[in-house]
Amino acid sequence: MKQYVVVSTNNNPDYYMYLPYIERAWANFGWDLCVMITDDVDVGNLVYSRPETIVARLPKIDSLRTATIAQSGRLYAANYLPMDALIMTSDMDLLPLKDYWNPEFGDITVYGHDLTDFTYFPMGYTAMSGLNWRRLLGCSLDTERDMLRDCNVTGQAFSEDWEQWWNTDWQILTDKLKNENITHIKRGRRLTGTYAYGRVDRGDGMKIPPNEELIDAHCENNNTQHPDKLDKFISLFESIHKKL
Repeated sequence: MKQYVVVSTNNNPDYYMYLPYIERAWANFGWDLCVMITDDVDVGNLVYSRPETIVARLPKIDSLRTATIAQSGRLYAANYLPMDALIMTSDMDLLPLKDYWNPEFGDITVYGHDLTDFTYFPMGYTAMSGLNWRRLLGCSLDTERDMLRDCNVTGQAFSEDWEQWWNTDWQILTDKLKNENITHIKRGRRLTGTYAYGRVDRGDGMKIPPNEELIDAHCENNNTQHPDKLDKFISLFESIHKKL
């Protein structure tokens, strides 16, 4: 059975610079990568090396921001991937540090719903079969039609309020799954109560949390090539996954 982690990016090097690193990291834990890109991304700028990695071009939709297309596009990855594959959503700036994600093929598994205080189902991480993604997201093999249909239902994508349109993908996912039988994997928070347990977080300056097993890293997403930020990231990556 094939297992794919789905990430996405628009034409933002602060995000797609992570591609070769997350490709290696997820492969180390048995997952192939599907990278969904908006129409403004030059594939020549993407660095990846595994023949198993799939790059899927999302449609241009004039009424939607490229950020919304990139983020929401992950929901329709089953338009590009096999129905008999296990598909899990993640983010380009989430780096796995442990073999933590082992969902069952027949289940709908949501990791870290507790981190949103049980409001939104998080895009990092939700896993199910390609068949279930197609069924629940109404994937018709026409991604533009599917995305516009769901964006028109929520209306958030067209808002001028950043918090509204930025959460479009989370809202669509939550609406689609709210009546389903979900296998929840609670993550928990650090003793300080702010950040996810086992997470190296940019909000905390990418500090290594003491006395915790490391699960993943929520990496920098602005000015990521700055030496102070890049050196911290490379050091963390190489401590788990070795040099590229």
